[in-house]
Amino acid sequence: MKRTLGTTGVVVTLVGYVIGASIFILPGSLAATAGPAVVIAYLLAAVIAAFSCLAAGQLGSVFPNTGAGFIAVTRLLSPFTGFIGIWLMLAVYIMAIVLIALGFAEYFTALFPAFDATAVAFVVVALFTVLNMGKLDVLVRLQGILVLAFMVALAGVSIGGLATMDSANLTPFVPAGWNPVLLVAVPAFFSYGGFMAVMEMAGEIKSPGKTIPRGLILSFVLVVITYVALSLALVGMIPWQELASTKAPVMAVAERLFGGAGATFTSFAMMGAAATSINALVLVASRDIYALAQDGYLSGSVAGENSPALSVLIVGLCSLAGLALGKSITDYAVWVASFTLLFQILVGAALLYVPTRAAAAYDASPFKLGHLGIRLSGWGLILISAFFLIVVINDSVSQFAWAGVYFLLGAVAYRLRRKARETMA
Repeated sequence: MKRTLGTTGVVVTLVGYVIGASIFILPGSLAATAGPAVVIAYLLAAVIAAFSCLAAGQLGSVFPNTGAGFIAVTRLLSPFTGFIGIWLMLAVYIMAIVLIALGFAEYFTALFPAFDATAVAFVVVALFTVLNMGKLDVLVRLQGILVLAFMVALAGVSIGGLATMDSANLTPFVPAGWNPVLLVAVPAFFSYGGFMAVMEMAGEIKSPGKTIPRGLILSFVLVVITYVALSLALVGMIPWQELASTKAPVMAVAERLFGGAGATFTSFAMMGAAATSINALVLVASRDIYALAQDGYLSGSVAGENSPALSVLIVGLCSLAGLALGKSITDYAVWVASFTLLFQILVGAALLYVPTRAAAAYDASPFKLGHLGIRLSGWGLILISAFFLIVVINDSVSQFAWAGVYFLLGAVAYRLRRKARETMA
C-alpha cells in the first residue's frame, strides 16, 4: 500500500474513528450509575487508552506494515497468540456492531416513535450486511461529511451545555461511592478503543516512526477533551437520576439548547456516525475472517472466490445473533471493553519483547520509548488492563465467563485447524 497519510491525515482519521457513535450512546446510561462522577470514569478510561497509545506507537513504528498489531503479537509471542488476538478482536467488532445498532435505533425512534427500537436495530444490521455483500461504498464516500456533522453536533452540545449547566446537578459529585465509578470506567473505555487502529494503518503512514507518535498525541488530547466536556455537559444539564430513563440524552440536551431543529440535526448526525461506524466494523471484521481463512485457520470455503461476501454474511449473522441476546447497551459495552482489555494484555506482553526479539527493527525505528519506557509501558498496559478485568469479574462473574468460553472456543479452533494442517502436510 502507498504511504499517503501525514500527521494531519492520521489525526483526522483517528479522531473520526475513535469519536464515533458510542459517545452519543453511552454517557447517559453510565451517568445513571456513577452520577456526575461519570466524568472521572472517562478520565480513568483515558489512562488505559494512554498506555495503549504508547504500545501502539512503538509497535507501529517497529512494524510499519498494515496489520502491525497482529504481526507484532505473532512474531514476538507466538502464532497462537496472534490468532487469539484476531479472535478476540472479532468479538469486539461484532459486539460493537450490536451496541451501535441499538444506539442508532434509540435516536431513530426518538425522532420516529411509531417504530419499534429492537426491530430498527435488526433492520440496520441486516441492511449493512446486504450493502457490504454488494460492495457498495456510498457511506465511505460520505464519511467526511458525516464526521464533520457529528463533530459539529458534539461541539455545540458540549459548549452550550457547559455554558448553561446547573451546578446543583453536580452535587453530590460521587453519589454512590467510588466502586460504581471504577465499574463504569470499563464500558467508558469502549469509546477509546479505536486508538489501536493506528497499528493497522501503519503501512499507509508516511515516516511512521515520527508521524504515528505525533498523530497519537494530538488525537488523544482532542478525544479526551471532547469526552470529558460532553459527559460534564450531560450531567450538568440533566440530573443524573433522570439520565437512566432519558432516551437519546445528547439529543435531549440539544433540544433544550437549540430547540427542535437542533435536536433533529443532532439525531441525524448521530445516525450518520452510527452508519459509518457499523459499515466500517462490518468491513474490518469480514476482512479479519477472510485473513484467518487465507491462513488456513477457518474453512477453505471462506477463502474461496466468493469469500468477501461470505465473510460479510458471517459477520452479519453473528451480529444478529448478538442482538438476539437482548442485553442492554451497557452490557454490550462491558463485553467489548473486556475483550479489548484481554487483547491489550497480549499487546503489552509483545511490547516487552521488542528490544530482544525485534532488536534490529527497534534500532532502526525513529521512535523509541527506550528500554525503561518499554518496560513501564508494557507492564503498565498489562497491569491496568488486568486490574479493570478484575473489576468486571468481581461485579459479574457470569458475564465475564462468556468471555472465557469464547476464548476457549478460539483455542480449540486453533488447535483443531493446526492439527488438520499438519495432517494434510
